[in-house]
Amino acid sequence: MARIGTTLAVLLLVGFVSFPLLSVFAAPFVPDSVQEPIGAQMITSTAAEAPLCTGKEGRATLEKLATKLARAAGTEAEFKIYVADADVLNAFAAPGGYVVLFRAIFDNAQSADEVAGVLAHEMGHVVEHHPAEGMLEALGYGIFGFIVPGSDSDSAGVAKTLLTSAHSRGDELEADRVGVAMLNGAGLNSRGLVSFFETLEQQSTTIPGALEFVSTHPTGAKRTDRLQEHMQDGEPALTEEEWTALKAMCETTGNAEPIAIGG
Repeated sequence: MARIGTTLAVLLLVGFVSFPLLSVFAAPFVPDSVQEPIGAQMITSTAAEAPLCTGKEGRATLEKLATKLARAAGTEAEFKIYVADADVLNAFAAPGGYVVLFRAIFDNAQSADEVAGVLAHEMGHVVEHHPAEGMLEALGYGIFGFIVPGSDSDSAGVAKTLLTSAHSRGDELEADRVGVAMLNGAGLNSRGLVSFFETLEQQSTTIPGALEFVSTHPTGAKRTDRLQEHMQDGEPALTEEEWTALKAMCETTGNAEPIAIGG
């Protein structure tokens, strides 16, 4: 019995540690019918806390920019983009092709190129199936917590964070690379993402939430160095008029359909 117990424990440990690796291979094959409800629920939860921005000219500007990036990516992925009206300096990609930018990104960016860099980065997560990977990992750890006596969702969640921290940093670097390639392919200035991080790091004591963004999107000289050789000069992401319209997008809020690109 002791040997059987030891064997089972080893198998469970191997399975636990393998969740991130397995999710990488399985994520591209997760159907939209599985991802969509989870992503949609995340949007519903976000909208309950932060109204969705509906400014017509701003939406048209963002759609134009996202379309350029999606075409440059040469992907069949569908993107569903929202802007939420909250002083939350963050952005995220969710299963089902959803991307959310918060208004504070526009408020604190020094240029439209910086916003384009953040948008391209989040779209890069979608292209590389990172939200689906995260969903599979969460499901896997949930099963682990269910079958192991004495375990609970909190401990499983802590373990997941510890085990996947390097993987998550790898995802961020991959999204950087894909985002910069999208900007280059669209003929746009691809220096905006690094510029945005530099803006936040230099002004982290004066910009509310700057450190929050940096903590969820790790920065540093190593990350900048990785991108340096790939960044190129190009056309500005937006005209001055378009940049003004985008920054004013949250002057009106309410129920909003996503800015749908591709698919």
